[in-house]
Amino acid sequence: MSRTIRCLAVALVAGATARAQTSPAPSRFKTHATFSVDRQSMSLTTAIATIEPSRLAPGYSWLRIYFYSFPPSADDIAEATRGSVASMDRKWQSKSSNPSEYNSSRAVLQLTLDKDHRITQADLSLPGYTCTVASTATELGTFAQNFAFDGTRVRLAAKNTFLCDMTSSGAGKPSFAWNVNIDLPVFAKAAGVR
Repeated sequence: MSRTIRCLAVALVAGATARAQTSPAPSRFKTHATFSVDRQSMSLTTAIATIEPSRLAPGYSWLRIYFYSFPPSADDIAEATRGSVASMDRKWQSKSSNPSEYNSSRAVLQLTLDKDHRITQADLSLPGYTCTVASTATELGTFAQNFAFDGTRVRLAAKNTFLCDMTSSGAGKPSFAWNVNIDLPVFAKAAGVR
C-alpha cells in the first residue's frame, strides 16, 4: 500500500471516529412522553431539542422540543446537531397517507425563554392543534414541576392539563394534556438551517 493511500485511509478513519465521538448516541434521544387533545392521545418515544433566537422579541429565545414516535437515524442525529429536525419531519410527513399514524406521531413543545433562561410562554403543537398552554404567572407556575436549562442541556418534568379557548376559530375549547420528563442535549440552530 502506498504512503498516500495509507495516509488517506488513516484520515478517513480519524474523521469517522471524530464524528462518532461528537454525535450523541441514539439512546440520548429516547423518552416516554404522552400528549392528548380531548380523547385523542399519543405516546411518543423520541425527543430532540433545539434553540434559536426569537424572531419576535430581541433577547428572547425559542427552545423547541420535538417529540416523535420513531427513533432517529445517524443522519437525523447529525442534522439535529446543527439544530434541524427537517429529516425527522420528512419521516413524519411520509406517514400522511395513514391519518391515524400521522396524527399520533409528532408533538412540539415550544418554550419562549428570557435572557435568564426563564420560561415566559409555553406553546404546544399537536397535529391539527396549536395552543399557548402557559403565559400568565399562574399558568407558568403550574406548567412544569421542574425546569432547568444551562444553554446546552434541558431538563423538564411537566405534567398538566389546559383548556384551550379556540372558539374564535370554531374549534371549541379542547382540553390539552401533557406528561413529559426529559433530560436532553440542546442544539443551537445553525445559520441558514431551516
